[in-house]
Amino acid sequence: MFKKIISTIVGFGIVEDMPFTQAKRVKLVNVCSFLAALSTFPYIFLFIGQITYLGIASLTFFLAFIGTLLWNCAGKYQVAKFWILVNSHAYILLTASSFGRYAGEQLILIPVLFGAVLVFEFKEKLSLYFSIGLTVACFLFLEYTNYSLLNLDISPAEQLEYYQGNLVITVACCVTIAIFYFYLYGQQLDENQRAMNTSKEIEEMISYFSNSLYGKNTVDEILWDVAKNCIGRLGLVDCVIYMMDEDRQVLVQKAAFGDKNPHDFEIFNPIVIPAGKGIVGHVAKTMKPFIVQDTSKEPMYIADDRVRLSEVAVPLIYNNKTIGVIDSEHPEKNFYKQRHVDLLNIVASLCANKVVRAMADEERAKALKIKMEAEKIKAFDEFKTKLFANVSHELRTPLTLIKGTVSKHREESEDWILMHRHTDHLLRLINQILDLTKIESGHFELHHQPNDITAFFKILVSTFSSLASHKQVEIIDNIGDDPFYLSYDQDALEKIMFNLFSNAIKFSPHHSSIELKVTYDDVLVIQVIDRGPGIPDLLQNKIFERYYQVPSVTSGGTGIGLALTKELVELFNGDISVSNASDGGAVFTVKLPVPISGASENEVQMEVEDSLSEVDSKRLVLLVEDNVELLAYIRNELKESFKVITAADGELAKKKAQDQLPDVIISDIMMPNTDGIEFCKWLKNNELTSHIPIMLLTAVADQKKRLEGYEQGADDYLTKPFDSHELRVRVNNLLRSRDKLKEKYQNVLKMPSHDIVIQSSDELFMKKVLKAIDNNIENNDYSVSQLCEEVGLSRMQMHRKLVALTDFSATSFIREVRLHRAMELLSSGEPVSQVAYAVGFNSLSYFSKIFKGKFGHLPSEVVAVNR
Repeated sequence: MFKKIISTIVGFGIVEDMPFTQAKRVKLVNVCSFLAALSTFPYIFLFIGQITYLGIASLTFFLAFIGTLLWNCAGKYQVAKFWILVNSHAYILLTASSFGRYAGEQLILIPVLFGAVLVFEFKEKLSLYFSIGLTVACFLFLEYTNYSLLNLDISPAEQLEYYQGNLVITVACCVTIAIFYFYLYGQQLDENQRAMNTSKEIEEMISYFSNSLYGKNTVDEILWDVAKNCIGRLGLVDCVIYMMDEDRQVLVQKAAFGDKNPHDFEIFNPIVIPAGKGIVGHVAKTMKPFIVQDTSKEPMYIADDRVRLSEVAVPLIYNNKTIGVIDSEHPEKNFYKQRHVDLLNIVASLCANKVVRAMADEERAKALKIKMEAEKIKAFDEFKTKLFANVSHELRTPLTLIKGTVSKHREESEDWILMHRHTDHLLRLINQILDLTKIESGHFELHHQPNDITAFFKILVSTFSSLASHKQVEIIDNIGDDPFYLSYDQDALEKIMFNLFSNAIKFSPHHSSIELKVTYDDVLVIQVIDRGPGIPDLLQNKIFERYYQVPSVTSGGTGIGLALTKELVELFNGDISVSNASDGGAVFTVKLPVPISGASENEVQMEVEDSLSEVDSKRLVLLVEDNVELLAYIRNELKESFKVITAADGELAKKKAQDQLPDVIISDIMMPNTDGIEFCKWLKNNELTSHIPIMLLTAVADQKKRLEGYEQGADDYLTKPFDSHELRVRVNNLLRSRDKLKEKYQNVLKMPSHDIVIQSSDELFMKKVLKAIDNNIENNDYSVSQLCEEVGLSRMQMHRKLVALTDFSATSFIREVRLHRAMELLSSGEPVSQVAYAVGFNSLSYFSKIFKGKFGHLPSEVVAVNR
């Protein structure tokens, strides 16, 4: 009992995990406080009846010394230390002032008393200096007051008795403290030895487990290795490792060695513990180790297969997060010690780092595998898209020939009309398959532009009215008449509406109607309502699946149209649904989140050209096509309006383009040797041919291919199969655009060559020609042949290039430059004769004649005006 009381007093203020050195100091202060209070206690009863104020003072200081223990309990260790020093000196000062010199001299025992505590504590020098300072101050004060500030009338013999009594108490306290200190010092030596042993054992554990885990690259390998070696190195009966499942917030048994798991590297029924439940769940949640010395007294203990009497669990922590728990149970009570916790913490740290790295490696490997698979899928999709494009090219080329022939005869009989209809149907089917392929491979992109949605639906209705009239089906529209501009992809919306209208007409009975409703309220809502048989409720979600057809209403379709429609609607981030009307028929509802456009009608209205007008004279057209039949067909369509030369591939086309400099080039994309894109790139990067407009023909209606062609300088694109009339119109438009550029280059010839800012190959050519002429402007004998030699072109190439750019022949171009340079000199006040010779004219009369013919007045008049 006495030992327990002493242990409690000495342990005041000692907390868990407090360092041994700090705990030792706290214990010493507690012992000093206890001895000071003990030495004060008898004087309470001695003085209380004789000297009242001394009795009260002794009681006060007794309580103050006891209060030191309370400071330690509050964690105020420094306050407690200085508290006892100050109160000890104050009490001795009070008694010395009361009992005289003999009693006062025992002040010297205070630093002796605390010196016994502090002499070995080098970090406590400040406390020792403070104690000595207080003692000296007290001596000086007592000497100054002659030890009689509160002098009592007592005899020297009584004073001697007090002195001797205090001396005995002080010596006894010093001896007690010294013995206790040496006891603590012995404990410290034992603690240091244990720390050294633990450190050595930790080093061995780190070395052992590091070597053991070397080469273990998967999470399972690491966990099984750790569980196995924990038993061997720590003398455990079993070891189980749980890993945290973040999604379910449970701990799942991943590895177990010992009698709990009879088969190594196999867990047939893994234990699952919710986070926060049981000892393992508690450790996972608190992230702190936990020891249970007697499981029968621990309410959190959960027996899995058999009861064990002690348990220890440490968390696997990484980045301040629990990723798992190492757990061990033992059949004996009090088996686990702090040593097990320390070593398991080291093992847990090594295991957690290795596991996280392994998990990261597995994630990287998984991501790499997914990436490789994605690349394979992408490559396959690209191959599939390319395959469909090639097949489409092979299909569209003969289809173009068929369509052109059928178009000429479709007015002759119903058979030709039927052939024309089936040709269009085949073309639509090819386009739908290609569109689905592009959407699937991610190559189909929407390109929103402002358009009048009212006009769009008006044209759409008029387009389908003729088709519906064959079945006496009326199309009723609820559109309105006012222009309303939205930003949307017109081509994609046309495909959506074409499929919906085609289906509605196909399944509508004769003499019925189709209704179109269009509204807009932040979302464009389109409804197409027919009077057909409708669609059974159970099948309404399936009709948008690829190749699916409603069994009861199959009508020779392919099941592609509605699948494409749904894909296109989803590209708009919209929604499509179908239901049955109350009075019969199907209702298709499309909702598209397209924004209102701020564009005006003039910004979106396309300029209407007179497509039937012809050029004044025949221009030269170079046609490049590897398919002989298609080549003959296009040449036949153009020969009435143009002079046509042909080439079967890109390499032959290069030679003909350089030699003859055609006015326009029409080239297929897919050709042997050099394809259309490469030929276009060569054409636009060649100074001689860069001015020639080129139109590319392709069977691939692909935005990416179009952009690639435009990036290489293509002026126009036409997708096969095409209408021959449209081909002629587009060629004429290209030639008109080129004619407009001539005005620009006619102005360029007025500029000195060094003032031309080069922005294109044509401007580079013009700069070279003008520089050559300017350098020889005074030479009356300077000829076209000399100009061609300096620029590096033949006479015919120079002639055709300059005519294409400026509408001037080479001879006329040199004369035009001379006249414009003469105008500049005359405007600056130079004499006429001097100017004429300066720009290469030997005859003044001839100079004056052609100058007036060009500008409408004589050179002398220009000089007179500018004087």
